[in-house]
Amino acid sequence: MARTTQTRQGDATRNRLVKTAERMFAAQGVDAVSIRAVNAAAGQGPAAVHYHFGSKEDLLAAVLLDLGADLSRQIGANIDRLAAATEAPALGEVVRALTDPYLDLLRTHRVRGIRWVKIVVQVSREGRPAVTSTGQDELSLRLREQVRRALPDTAADRIDRRWPIAVMSFLQSLSRVDDWAAGGGKVTEDELVEYYEDLVTFVTGGAEHMLS
Repeated sequence: MARTTQTRQGDATRNRLVKTAERMFAAQGVDAVSIRAVNAAAGQGPAAVHYHFGSKEDLLAAVLLDLGADLSRQIGANIDRLAAATEAPALGEVVRALTDPYLDLLRTHRVRGIRWVKIVVQVSREGRPAVTSTGQDELSLRLREQVRRALPDTAADRIDRRWPIAVMSFLQSLSRVDDWAAGGGKVTEDELVEYYEDLVTFVTGGAEHMLS
């Protein structure tokens, strides 16, 4: 029983640290937030992050996975569906394979979802240990292969250079959705969906222009 209680307490502490880091990373920037600041804001001792995660990069990976694991599974399933089809996908289908799970995320976890997207925008560069450990690099490569199928006449190196611009444009714009709310609040769910649909149309058109 004592062991079970200790495990539950450890899980609760890990969860508190993850949620605290998520808020701070989104508001202040990942690189600007120290481990000491996360520990203090979470009401934990100075060694808590090191004890439960090992390093700041490992804590960041835990933050990314907290909401991102389900989203990645959805994106992966969408990619699998495109890859299994005999006919090459349209570029718009590839875009939605990536973007639709983000809409689902924001409809389910509105406040935390926006925070999470803001963090992703900060760290979405290939090669960062926290990103690599979550499998995002592999997911990006698989998605890019579907872009190549959609645009077989476009050189692979052009796609490699320019497709990430379309992805980042989507993420940056989505992270600022509430900037368009009247009166400085947050957009309604209907407004969110409308904004998302406009954004997908814009991103798809921009990607077609850049890549074709």
